Amino acid sequence: MAAPRKRKPAPVKRRRRSDAPAKPARGKSGRDAGGAGGGGVFLLSVAGVLAAAFPILRDGAFLGPFVLWGAATALAWWWSRPPRFTGDRVLVALTCLLLGLGVAMQARLGTWAESWGAWRAYAPLLAGLAVFLGCLRWLTPGALTRALPPLRWVLWLLAVGVIAVLFCFGRPYRGGLFLPGQINPTELAKVALVAFAAAWLPRHAEGLSRTLCGVPFPPLRDAAALAFAWGVPLVGAVLVRDLGLALILCVTACFLLTALTRRPAWLVFGLAAAVTAAYLLHGVSDHTATRFDVWLDPFVDPIGKGWQIGQALSAQYAGGLWGVGVGQGLPETVPIVANDFVYAAVAEEWGLIGCGLLLLLYWLWLLRLARVGADAQSPVLGLLGSGAAALLGTQILLNIAGVTKALPMTGITLPLLSQGGFSLLSVLLLLGLAVAASKGR
Repeated sequence: MAAPRKRKPAPVKRRRRSDAPAKPARGKSGRDAGGAGGGGVFLLSVAGVLAAAFPILRDGAFLGPFVLWGAATALAWWWSRPPRFTGDRVLVALTCLLLGLGVAMQARLGTWAESWGAWRAYAPLLAGLAVFLGCLRWLTPGALTRALPPLRWVLWLLAVGVIAVLFCFGRPYRGGLFLPGQINPTELAKVALVAFAAAWLPRHAEGLSRTLCGVPFPPLRDAAALAFAWGVPLVGAVLVRDLGLALILCVTACFLLTALTRRPAWLVFGLAAAVTAAYLLHGVSDHTATRFDVWLDPFVDPIGKGWQIGQALSAQYAGGLWGVGVGQGLPETVPIVANDFVYAAVAEEWGLIGCGLLLLLYWLWLLRLARVGADAQSPVLGLLGSGAAALLGTQILLNIAGVTKALPMTGITLPLLSQGGFSLLSVLLLLGLAVAASKGR
């Protein structure tokens, strides 16, 4: 009888390609949505700025600021190419677009000097571009996560120290305090406080998340720590007569606490407290009280206290739907138009349609910043992105609402469009940190 044949072992099936672990979904050409859309936004930014700047350049405007912007945009495009760059390329492109529109508007208003020798006119722009591009190229999320927590109190002392220096050595000007040369260093204090909050708040997340009947009710220790950490710079802002800074700190704190705890009650409670504080402090100085009176009725003294807001409203009315055209308006009739009232010049020459497109760009820009906070790899990076979106969004709201007389004027500049030294530098620094936090998502 023949011996039974031995059965051969079944061959081991190799894993097919379809059985492999799923890779993150990517868009066309293997690029993620941010990388794929960023190239188009870069092209749009160059085209939009050229369209806005053409009438100005045709009239013989100095090319210096446009050369700086063009070189910085080219570097930003090159350094943010996928797949080596893993951050939010659309955020980088939108920043370049808004900055280019600001450069064109400031050239129209005669801000830039007609020679490279007047370095003071270009120092804020050069410094801001260097900081933004440096963060884009070399700063990593890991470096931010490691560096910010140990430096949190250094950042806090830096912010409080800046406010203290302004209080001790500032000179009254336009109702506030400024250092010699009309320098306002509190713009850098905003960035330092956002970075401090991003590193400090996660350590108190559990206590700050507690509520009682839906109302925030943290333990005494966490409540006292929060009152000290945020209350000291808030009181300092009131002492230097900067109501706009105080409002920005209040609103930013509300959004940061909401993002940290996922408790909307913090936002409602905080905004109510900010409105109440603004009402109680409206008489903290004669200048602040005057701004409230002008807001209520600017035509009581139309050639005196109400002259600035009256001229701004007239310029917006003259712009109509389509605007009078770039270079065809009379923005110089609005006092300090290049700083706080640049939106009035935009409304006059770009019209309601142009203002709507500008607001749409700002909205998309803030959405990308908020997305950085939502998609971040760590609480520190998430709060950094959320804080940047809250701070810059509050600045946009306060500035445009003040120019259109929806709210009293606060002296807050319009990010990337207004003329500003420390203002422009601080905005580009904060954006550089947010772009670095978006890498590796």
